[in-house]
Amino acid sequence: MSGVNQSPGVVVVSKFISFNSKTFSSYIDYMDREEAKRNKSFNRYSLYNDYMGNPKKTTGLFNKDTDLMNDNEKLDAKELFVKAQKNKSILWQDVFSFDNKWLEKQGLYNPRTKELDEKKVKDAVRKSIGFAVEKKCIAETCVWNGAIHFNTDNIHVHVAICEPNPTIQRGKRTQKTLDIMKSKFVNELLDSKENFLDINNIIRKDIVDSKKNSKIKEDKKLKELTRNVIRNLPKDKRHWHYGYNTMNDAKKYLDEMTKYYIDTYKKDEFKELILKLDKQEDVFKETYGVGQRSKFKDYKENKIDELYKRMGNAFLTEIKAYIKREDELDKIVNQKKINKLYSNKSSKLIISKKELKNIEKALSNEFDSIKNMDYYQRLQYKIDNGINI
Repeated sequence: MSGVNQSPGVVVVSKFISFNSKTFSSYIDYMDREEAKRNKSFNRYSLYNDYMGNPKKTTGLFNKDTDLMNDNEKLDAKELFVKAQKNKSILWQDVFSFDNKWLEKQGLYNPRTKELDEKKVKDAVRKSIGFAVEKKCIAETCVWNGAIHFNTDNIHVHVAICEPNPTIQRGKRTQKTLDIMKSKFVNELLDSKENFLDINNIIRKDIVDSKKNSKIKEDKKLKELTRNVIRNLPKDKRHWHYGYNTMNDAKKYLDEMTKYYIDTYKKDEFKELILKLDKQEDVFKETYGVGQRSKFKDYKENKIDELYKRMGNAFLTEIKAYIKREDELDKIVNQKKINKLYSNKSSKLIISKKELKNIEKALSNEFDSIKNMDYYQRLQYKIDNGINI
C-alpha cells in the first residue's frame, strides 16, 4: 500500500513465567548467554536485571519514578527480584519494539546522530505499565524496571515486573488489556491525546454546544423536523434518549436534523473534524500495521456516530423543555377554565324564598338565644350582689 508501512510502527509483546519455569520466554533469549554460563546458580530474576542494565546494550535502567537508576537503586531492585523469586512470584516480561523509520517519521529518533527521545519513550512505558499493574491490582505490591535497548536493528524496551510479596498467582492478561496497554503507550508517545482532544472539542464545543447560541430557532426546516420527532416519540418519556430502541422512529428525524444543521450551519467545522479523523486514522495505520485494520477501522465511524448521538440528545433536551413548557401552560389554561366554571356557577346560584326564610329564622333564633343568655347573666349578677330587681 502506497504511503503506508506494511509492518506496524510499534509492537507490544507481553509474556510471563512462573518462578520455577523451565523455559524462557522470547525475552530471555535476548540475555547474554556467556554471562549465563558464568552464573552457576542461574538465577533468572537477577540475571535478567543484569542484562537489563548491561551498558553495552542499554543507556541504563529506569523505573516508575526514576529515569536513570543509580547503583544503589539497581542493587535494591535486584534484591527485590531475588526475594520475589524465592517467594514464588510471577515474573512479567514486556517488550515495546519499534520500526526505526516510524520513530524517525514521528520525530522521536535521529538516525544520523543515533539520538532517541528517551524521556518520551520512558513516559509512554510508564503510562502503559501503570495501566497493566492497576488492572492486575498489583500497583501497590509490585516493583518494575525497564531499559531501552539499541543492540538490534529495532530499538526496543524491556520491562520486568514482579511482586516481592506475591498477592496473585495468575499472570495472564486479557487481549483487551494488551490492546489498551498498547493504545496508552502509543497515545502518550505521539501526544495523540492532543489530537483526540481537538477531535472531541470540535464535536462537543464547536458543533454541539454552539447550537445553543446559534440563531436557528426560526429555521422552518428544523421546525418541521422537530414536529416529526415529537409525533414519533415513544409514550414513555423515560425513553426519550437517543440510544433507546424505542426511539427508532424518532431517531431518523433526529439524524436528519443533525445532518441539516451541520450542512447549513457547521459545514467548516465538520470538514475540519473529518480532516483530523483521517489524520488520526493514518497514524493508526502506520502504528498498528495494515494487517491490524480491525484495531482502527471503526474509529472514524464511531466518532461520527458519537457526534450524531450528542446532537440527537441535544435536540431532545430542547424538545423536552418545550413540551414541559407546553404542559405547564396547559395546566394554567385548564385551571383558569375550572376557576371560570366555578365562578359562573356561583353567579347563577338561585336561593328560593322558602330557603331564605328558613335562614332568617335560624339567624333570628340564634340571636334571641344570645340575648336571652345575656339577660340571664345580668339577672344572676344582681342576685349575687343583693341588688334589687
